[in-house]
Amino acid sequence: MRMLTSLLATASFVAVFSTPLLAAEEAVLLPVRSVVLYKNGMGYFEHLGKVPDGQAVEISLPAAQLDDVLKSLTVLDLGRGGSIGGVTYESTAPLERRLAELPIDLGSVNGLTAFLNKIRGAEVELRAPSGAVAGRLMGAEVRSRTVERTSIEVVEAMVLTGAGEVRIVPMESVSALRLLDAALARDLARYLDLVSGSRRSDVRRLRIRAGVGERQLHLSYTSEAPIWKSTYRIVLDSKQKPLLQGWAIVDNTTPLDWNDVTVALVAGAPVSFVQRLSQPVYARRPVVPLPAGVQVTPQVHEGMIDDAEKKQEAGRLSYAAPPPPATAMAPAAPEESSAQMLRANVGGMMRATAPETAVGQALAEQFEYRFPERITIRKNESALLPILQTELEAQKVSVYSAASGERRARLAVWLKNTSGLTLDGGAFTVIDENAFAGEGLAETIQPGESRLLSYALDLAVAVSSQLGSEQSSVQQIDINRGVLRMHSKLIERRSYVVRNNDARARTLVVEHPIRTGWSLVETRAPAEKSPTLYRFKVDVAPKSTTELVVREESPQATTYALSDVTPEQVSLWLRERQINVEVERALGAIMAKKSEVSDLATRIAAFEREQAEIFKDQERVRGNLQRLGSSPDEASLRQRYIRQLEAEETRLATIRAERDKLEASRVVAQRQLGELIGKLSLERKL
Repeated sequence: MRMLTSLLATASFVAVFSTPLLAAEEAVLLPVRSVVLYKNGMGYFEHLGKVPDGQAVEISLPAAQLDDVLKSLTVLDLGRGGSIGGVTYESTAPLERRLAELPIDLGSVNGLTAFLNKIRGAEVELRAPSGAVAGRLMGAEVRSRTVERTSIEVVEAMVLTGAGEVRIVPMESVSALRLLDAALARDLARYLDLVSGSRRSDVRRLRIRAGVGERQLHLSYTSEAPIWKSTYRIVLDSKQKPLLQGWAIVDNTTPLDWNDVTVALVAGAPVSFVQRLSQPVYARRPVVPLPAGVQVTPQVHEGMIDDAEKKQEAGRLSYAAPPPPATAMAPAAPEESSAQMLRANVGGMMRATAPETAVGQALAEQFEYRFPERITIRKNESALLPILQTELEAQKVSVYSAASGERRARLAVWLKNTSGLTLDGGAFTVIDENAFAGEGLAETIQPGESRLLSYALDLAVAVSSQLGSEQSSVQQIDINRGVLRMHSKLIERRSYVVRNNDARARTLVVEHPIRTGWSLVETRAPAEKSPTLYRFKVDVAPKSTTELVVREESPQATTYALSDVTPEQVSLWLRERQINVEVERALGAIMAKKSEVSDLATRIAAFEREQAEIFKDQERVRGNLQRLGSSPDEASLRQRYIRQLEAEETRLATIRAERDKLEASRVVAQRQLGELIGKLSLERKL
């Protein structure tokens, strides 16, 4: 116990008496004056303040943001002849590596005795009740002592004084230990700073030294910041234009309070990335042993040299819902509460008590909301800030999407952004006739852009759709370069049957998909087109059913090679009215020549079959001749076989001559057919 007390006392003594040697200069904390938050998770921060002569500026920030700050830090000394002496920060090298660079190694030290032996030879001063003992520390050891029949262990230090005396000093009586060696004191303080800093590695401090004299210092940087979020309230009132109120959620997760800062929110996403600039990078080098007796010098090597499709104007949108059916209402009681009165006029109160909102303006290709008044947000706090309040052109509609698979339409606001501001994407809540009506999500809406914002199911409107298709007859024939093309159209008809069960009329917007290769035909023009959808506007009377028919056609082409077309096929096309008499006549010469070529080929094939049969018979006869003997009967049979072979040879000669003539005629006819096919060019609509 006494040993532990002595250790604590010694540590306290080192901390107190070494302070004049180790104290770091006081640093000025520059306050945050401006904050700009972006949608890509980045923030731009500006600090501004006065710096006394000879003092540095310190900025605290989370360790994860140090890389971003080093990449973007800008420091301006606004004083006369201003200059920046440099920026320093705590290294993020591994603790073991940083400790290894110190002259003192206390990694294996455990207890007071080990510490004193580690600094053996140092100039020290031990302050005891009997007086101070100064000299060089020779070491320390633990001795056993018996006090009132109890054995205890005490630490005794040996000090060589300037007079040459070796003094034994019990450490239990020492109230303080002072290191007279300033370099050793600094090393010890640095060691403790590194060990302490490793426990608070989540915070980094940048120190900036400015010029001489009191001066104004400005610094700015970008670093990671929480993404600011947008939320909106849409107020629908049959007597007034729709009201849009926007709010932004801002989070301060920095180590500093934002006191009276200017805040701007940017709706944009500039490119940003993380690069580990704060971490020391070490090259891996091979360790090469030196040959004995050889001097090795460094060697230097020479360096190595949707046109976005314009939307159709849907007309000016206006919200004018029909008045609800008249119902008898009892007169309000005189004691009606103020809460009930407020609930009956939420929209009016929101208009009358509009908060002071941000000023919106274009910022290059982005959009900025800048708050006119300074804002205070403490660290680790968030705030809900008003960014806009404006009336817009809008219409309350029902929306049905064929791709959704739902039978019910959805209630929506068909909004046109006439505010002149870019509306950042976010969640919105709809208040209709002073009551909560639903909520939804919206993407970014540019000035002048229209957008459908759905927020609830419309339980009064049901929609069903049916699809039918048909193949139209051939409408055009093209013949060119030996290819015949028959052009027709595939037609699809989708019917949307809409039932309105409400006592009030409905305006339904039907979203029909746009498909590549298909176009509308015999269909009303859509009120609006998106990159993937047609939007058709349908007015449905109360308690009634109506139908929207969307017809689309897709061009189809069937291709034939004229060389493969047969007269029978042409006759079939004519009977089925896929071609007319004019086209048949144009194909007639080709078909006649094809028949001629086919007839010649048939006759040539017949001669080739006859020739093959003769060859086969001659092979049989020659085999029989080889088996005949010398008898008179066999001699007579031999003569008959010989006469047969002679007759067949005569027929073969005739076949060859006829076949050669036919082959020559076929070649000529085939050439003439190719010329007819190549010359024929025709384009006729049927």
